[in-house]
Amino acid sequence: MTVLAQRATGVLRRFPWTMAVAAAASAAAISMVHGKDAESAARLAMVAMLGIPLSVALTLWAEEHARLAIWSHVLNAAAVVLLAGFYFAWPGPEQKHELIRYAQLSAALHLTAACVPFLGIAEGGAFWQYNRHLFLGFLRAAIFSVVLYLGLAIALVALDRLFGADIPYEAYGDLLAVTALVFNTWIFLATIPWGLRQLADDAEYPKVLKVFSQYILTPLVFVYLVILLAYLVKILVGGEWPSGWIGWLVTSVAVAGLLGFLLVHPLRDDEGEGWIRLYARWLFIGLIPAAIVLLVAFWKRILPYGLTEPRVLGVLLGCWLLAMATVYTARSRTGTKLIPVSLVVLLLAVLYGPVSATHLSVGSQRNRLSRLVSDVNAPDRAREASAALRFLMDHQAGGAIATAMGTELPQVEWDSLPHRYERQDSVASRILAGAGIRYESRYTFNNSEGPFYISARGEDVTEVAGYQWLIPLTSMDSQPRYLHDDTLRAIFDPKTGVLEVRTTRGGLRFDIRGLVHDISLDTLNIRGTVPAELLRVESETRDRGGSLLLRHVNGERRGDSLTIDHWSGDLLVAPAP
Repeated sequence: MTVLAQRATGVLRRFPWTMAVAAAASAAAISMVHGKDAESAARLAMVAMLGIPLSVALTLWAEEHARLAIWSHVLNAAAVVLLAGFYFAWPGPEQKHELIRYAQLSAALHLTAACVPFLGIAEGGAFWQYNRHLFLGFLRAAIFSVVLYLGLAIALVALDRLFGADIPYEAYGDLLAVTALVFNTWIFLATIPWGLRQLADDAEYPKVLKVFSQYILTPLVFVYLVILLAYLVKILVGGEWPSGWIGWLVTSVAVAGLLGFLLVHPLRDDEGEGWIRLYARWLFIGLIPAAIVLLVAFWKRILPYGLTEPRVLGVLLGCWLLAMATVYTARSRTGTKLIPVSLVVLLLAVLYGPVSATHLSVGSQRNRLSRLVSDVNAPDRAREASAALRFLMDHQAGGAIATAMGTELPQVEWDSLPHRYERQDSVASRILAGAGIRYESRYTFNNSEGPFYISARGEDVTEVAGYQWLIPLTSMDSQPRYLHDDTLRAIFDPKTGVLEVRTTRGGLRFDIRGLVHDISLDTLNIRGTVPAELLRVESETRDRGGSLLLRHVNGERRGDSLTIDHWSGDLLVAPAP
């Protein structure tokens, strides 16, 4: 216990700023669990989590490069000020593009911690050994934290069930926040060695890394590359465009392949490890066509639909992958530090400013909307213009919308639109009406194939006179309901889209699929939110009166086939005859 206490204290002395931001993130997460200003608490927790890799990077850089220990505190204090500024400037994760930006920044900071201590230092064995400690330390901390959380959670359950301690549900969330953010960080930091430059003399190579790379990662990469090669042949022979799903396969190849390459890099000069040199050479040769196919797949989507943040990042990462594959194919002796450093530079370069992923995407969608407004013969004009307008509204880009429309816009509270789809649809309809374009909601359901989602307008008033019971129902309900002297059981058949309600005093039958089918025929382009009366279906049986007031229904259409996946609503049941 004495040794454990000494190591724990040593971590606090060496990384006080890291432990402070980890504790702040944990406290904010606990506040979020208890519902105390959950939105601000979640934002604070996410920003504080960015401080963990940032403070580790600055502390280690100061240890290796600064002459005075005070510089570590100066740099970390400045980092906290920057994080505070980011907290007040960042809108939060509710908007998709801001969540992407956060993930982008988080990835850049974690990669920074992997390479910043060695900036300005010639790459050698120390760099690999340092990252080996980080990699194994991360895995060790994750395993220890999971075991610790499960053990303590089981102890709480035992206190609750055996001694009646009445453990609140929030206690498990609190325990998870403390374990994942405080103890996990603490355990990880304890694995980072002192004197990073002296790691060059460390010749240790865990055999488990070689086994993992040689017998797990290498076969996986080989399988991925064979599939990619076969798909490339299919494209060239069949004249097909690459599918957008190819991005996931290329990403899997890149992650597994580069991880395997980095893990076995120190063994590349061993005479008995010729497979490593063969693996590295063919890995990067195979990544060249993979990156090209990925770029073509993105180009296919960008050409008709414009840029979005995922597409910008996809293209940039495809270009980066192509560049890395070309460099390591041409110069096999290139060091490994180039990989994280170049990726950090790329991610930070497109984070903010005129070349940021968001700025480029807004400009692209503005041009797309402008082209559709002026081209009355554009295919799918209404649908495409609606999609471009929604993208700009989600980004609160009122100026870009005005430029694209070439007219003055109505007074709009742009900040509230991304969170209120009904309000967004109403404003978008008025904007496009000025150009003579019919607006199509993101949930528009027409004769084309694909998924649909329809919901009832919440403010509508529904007539319920003549009914005795109102029973909330969903497509998942099957348990019996007891209505004083009667019993009710609802059975929904997803194949036929029919709901049967069986009671001891007469049954009810509702054709939900028929209702949706009639709506699609009568109104070819209904909105996602419709008058409640449109989603009211009467029972087809005469045994007993009943109505089903659907609140929402979703499913999918393929040709003439219509499938109802899920629905929810209220069942009105009349008195028994």
